[in-house]
Amino acid sequence: MTDADAGGLRERKKRATRQAIERGAVELALEHGYENVTAEMICERAMISQRTFFNYAGSKERAVLGVATPLPGPELRAAYLAGEGGSPLEGLVATVSAAFSEFDGQDSTLFQDRRRIVQENPSLAIKEFARMEETQNSIVELVRERLRADEPSRDERDVDDEARMVVSLTFGIMHYLVR
Repeated sequence: MTDADAGGLRERKKRATRQAIERGAVELALEHGYENVTAEMICERAMISQRTFFNYAGSKERAVLGVATPLPGPELRAAYLAGEGGSPLEGLVATVSAAFSEFDGQDSTLFQDRRRIVQENPSLAIKEFARMEETQNSIVELVRERLRADEPSRDERDVDDEARMVVSLTFGIMHYLVR
């Protein structure tokens, strides 16, 4: 067995464990109400130890909301910064689309179940909003880097305004495509 095969198997096992934790947490929250779910219940449902739970999720909240966010990885970021995919807007749409397609574990049922739990729990809604804002800020910074590389002498305020516009348009396009 090669190192690549081992890494592939290891990654599949990690992904399966993460999915079991997240699916179990969401199912339990729907069955018992978010406030009534404990880490112990999630561990039992996912058939894992508490140590494994805390290594993967860290908290009940992250287990329900999802451990990972679909941010572009290093290869997608590098391709975007290199200008692959066209204009900053075209490239970002392609990059974000690719990041979402690489992001496993977001089946539509799980997405809808999470949405329902978040709507029923204002404290979770606040946390999810903060997480979404953090994701957006990360992508805005990626676009800023691209715009600075494309035109180094541009005024920083113009770069910031255009980066935010490109991200807003991209998210609007993605929202439309998902619907």
